[in-house]
Amino acid sequence: MKKLVIFFSMMFFIMSNAFAQKGIQAAGVHLAYGTEISSLGLGVKYQYNITDNIRLEPSINYFFENDGVDMFDFNATAHYLFPMASNVRIYPLAGLTFARWAWDLGHEGAEITKSKFGMNFGGGAEFDLSNEFMMNFEVKYQLVSDFDQAIFSLGIAYMF
Repeated sequence: MKKLVIFFSMMFFIMSNAFAQKGIQAAGVHLAYGTEISSLGLGVKYQYNITDNIRLEPSINYFFENDGVDMFDFNATAHYLFPMASNVRIYPLAGLTFARWAWDLGHEGAEITKSKFGMNFGGGAEFDLSNEFMMNFEVKYQLVSDFDQAIFSLGIAYMF
């Protein structure tokens, strides 16, 4: 059993280093859907690989008004990349979020806003389309007091 654990540990280490990503940066856009706001949104993101497997990603999303409510969220997440093939990676994610919800009161531009900090966690998969472009699908759950929601996103990014 001990030899089997050592073998798989060595294979994981070799695979992790075979697809080195350190220093890679990417900027992209994505289409998102928030389950609590029940609305589509657009987002932008920037990614920076600080090691071969660890990536930081700040992002901003805007969810379009639905039933008089719209929402912004600002996220800072960390991803741990697991290479599955030379052009495919999966990753768990965890991070912080800041959400701002706004309710339109319907008269003369009056609105109520509420902002809160929270946490998010989830996972995703990304596929290299070429040496410069990748596509990703991500699911994360935001834990924000009174505003918990799942967010599904599909995006594209330019790597440099």
